Amino acid sequence: MPWLIRDVDHGGGGSFGAETPDYGELWAIYYGLKMAWEREMTSVVVFTERRDAIDLINNPDPAYPMAALIEMITMLKGEAWSHVDIQHIHADANVAANVMATDCLDGEGGLKEFTEPPHVIIHLI
Repeated sequence: MPWLIRDVDHGGGGSFGAETPDYGELWAIYYGLKMAWEREMTSVVVFTERRDAIDLINNPDPAYPMAALIEMITMLKGEAWSHVDIQHIHADANVAANVMATDCLDGEGGLKEFTEPPHVIIHLI
């Protein structure tokens, strides 16, 4: 099972060219789902610290500036998965992802895939 990690600059202009943290998180969710679908995974759970991103996906607003991206996420969720879910995770429970974003991306940002858990998080999982 691949491990995906993304890094979004929560202060503004994120690693995906995001203007807000929600934009960056939405792009990360989209690319994570897209990569999982392309790898023919049948069951996916996406965890995010951003409740507002989940709300945007579950209650799309056509007037929202990223409505097209939210529609792409919704379409991906509608594919023939056996299970797909996007869940909230508290920051204190998301330590492994935060360590990976800090220590494994070397400030480069973006999205990175690992075939095995990085050594820096082994003691956390």
